[in-house]
Amino acid sequence: MHSNVHPASVPTTHMPVGGPLPSKVEQEKKNSVWRKLGGGSLSVSIIVHAILLAIGVFWIFQVIPDKTPDPDFMPKGGGGGSPGVKEINNKKQRATMSTPNAPRMAAKGASSNFVLPEADASSAMSSVGSLSSGGLSGGLGGSGSGGGKGDGHGKGFGSGNGPGLGGGAGGMNPFGMIDPKTNALVGTFYDLKQDAKGRTTPLGELTDWGQIMDKTRDILHNFVNRGWNERTLAGSYYQAPQKLYQTQIYMPVLPADTAPKAFNCNVPGSRWVVIYRGVVRPPKTGRFRFVGAGDDVVTVRFNNRNVFDYGYESPTANIKLAAKAAELTGEKEDREFDRARRELAMPKPMPIYSYGSMSQRAKSDLRGLGVGQEFEAREGTDYPIEILVSEVPGGFFFAYLLIEEIGATYEKDPSGAPILPLFRLDGTPAAAGEGPPYDKNGPIWKITNKTRVDI
Repeated sequence: MHSNVHPASVPTTHMPVGGPLPSKVEQEKKNSVWRKLGGGSLSVSIIVHAILLAIGVFWIFQVIPDKTPDPDFMPKGGGGGSPGVKEINNKKQRATMSTPNAPRMAAKGASSNFVLPEADASSAMSSVGSLSSGGLSGGLGGSGSGGGKGDGHGKGFGSGNGPGLGGGAGGMNPFGMIDPKTNALVGTFYDLKQDAKGRTTPLGELTDWGQIMDKTRDILHNFVNRGWNERTLAGSYYQAPQKLYQTQIYMPVLPADTAPKAFNCNVPGSRWVVIYRGVVRPPKTGRFRFVGAGDDVVTVRFNNRNVFDYGYESPTANIKLAAKAAELTGEKEDREFDRARRELAMPKPMPIYSYGSMSQRAKSDLRGLGVGQEFEAREGTDYPIEILVSEVPGGFFFAYLLIEEIGATYEKDPSGAPILPLFRLDGTPAAAGEGPPYDKNGPIWKITNKTRVDI
């Protein structure tokens, strides 16, 4: 027989996907086991502890002060060198890579003698001062004791009462003072790695050290051989807003990023240049010549004439000078180098004064201080002067500039070289650190404020 019931009319049971739902009894059994294990209390405890932990973390970050340690930034020493120019550049590169933030490695207000890492076995990097022992006295613009961060009694780096940055227990700021009223050369800092708007320049994009050295030297060569027009730098490269006022060039071996920090400029310490500019009068009529050296550059223009240029790199001739002492003094003949050095603003042959107290780097790579061209200056006459110092690859930096009067008699160093006075505009003691000896009672040149150029 056939059933009359249509299949669609047969009632069906709809089962949930994945099987039947647990019965109420089974669910109650599971809840009972969870409660026996303390599940309810555990959940509440976890929530409470999480809230307490969050409150504790928030409180800790509120209590810990946000302090950035001030750099202990005037160490001495600075690593050795080698006779090869390529190895010299490699050593400077390794120094940069091994101590990229060396100046930041000191606690603010610390009184310990912190020692920065050595570049090699011959280095002697030891602290001789700090940005301040109590910060910047009167901030960057104040003066006197108190006011801002600092407890110094002056506007200078160190314990002296002279103008500058801070008033701590260190020495004189080697890059200058912040008081615009000071009778001094005006110092302007330029970062060649970025343009006037802060964008990376082609030089800043380079990573090959050989190219960096050559390109930087090209820029400096064009500047010093085309009238020292700072507007070309200001229009093409970043200029630090902070000016410094310099009365002498005596910058012992120190980390290369000391310079931008001194000018209140937060950039890496490579490919920078500082121009000091002003108008001076000699203490007497005579013939003079500058004596000095720089790692990497010290170049001087006096009375619109390039009269000095000695360091690792030469802007006036656009050549390397490191490890070329024998060729410069005439002890070794090199016709190719002689042709390259034709524009070098130094006498040929060039005398070199060697001093035992100088850093191993200066003695091995440069042999000592180069002796510049003679020039005449008359008492009561104004003369424009520009001094350029620069660091190219980074790592460490030094710069010294003394002056010798032709025909004058000087005491002798044990090496036999004369102990010359610094080229200086006041009697402020020089920054402490490793460098050549100098006559502390030497004559003082005068600055002419009414004609001082402030770029």
